Amino acid sequence: MITTSSYTEVAVAGGAWVCPLLLPATPFGQVHDVLAQLARDTGWPVAAFAYGDTDEPVEELLLYRDPSKTFGTPPVEECDDAVRALVATTGWRTVPERAPTGGVLVGLGLREGYEAGASQHEPAEVAARLNAHGGSWQCRTARLVSARLVDDVVRWYDEVGVVLHASPRLLPAIATLAHEFAQHRFVVTSLTTRQTRAFQR
Repeated sequence: MITTSSYTEVAVAGGAWVCPLLLPATPFGQVHDVLAQLARDTGWPVAAFAYGDTDEPVEELLLYRDPSKTFGTPPVEECDDAVRALVATTGWRTVPERAPTGGVLVGLGLREGYEAGASQHEPAEVAARLNAHGGSWQCRTARLVSARLVDDVVRWYDEVGVVLHASPRLLPAIATLAHEFAQHRFVVTSLTTRQTRAFQR
């Protein structure tokens, strides 16, 4: 559990749905177009980690659920339907064997706030801080992506961040990092307790 006073749990959903996908090396701009169209066509709120640095094509995605206090959380069946639609139109391939298991999964943005010119942190900073706490964890660079259809307009957001797969005991350290990086909110997918929670400042 997160014990810092900087963040409050604002939404929770039962289950810990994630879906790994492999795709041919694809420019991020094309991935943007495909995921935005998926949100438009299905109404499903896309939340994804597009692994790799900003100058690299995308070859791997991890879709997940982002609970919203305003819009709720899509049921697992709706998520599975959206993935089937995505695979049918793109040829991208689901790879269930690559799904993370155990612990918690957290996408942590590296830009302070939402302004394009804001200070940007480095993945190495995250690794150095977590090393100090020991324990089991992995850190991968990714674009943190969301696309939601609201009033016939797709609201798109992405930023460079890291995806952390870690022991639950590292959550307080991760929350402290989120605060120091001026993150407004983050989502914790607990693969151990099978719950998904959104935290907000």
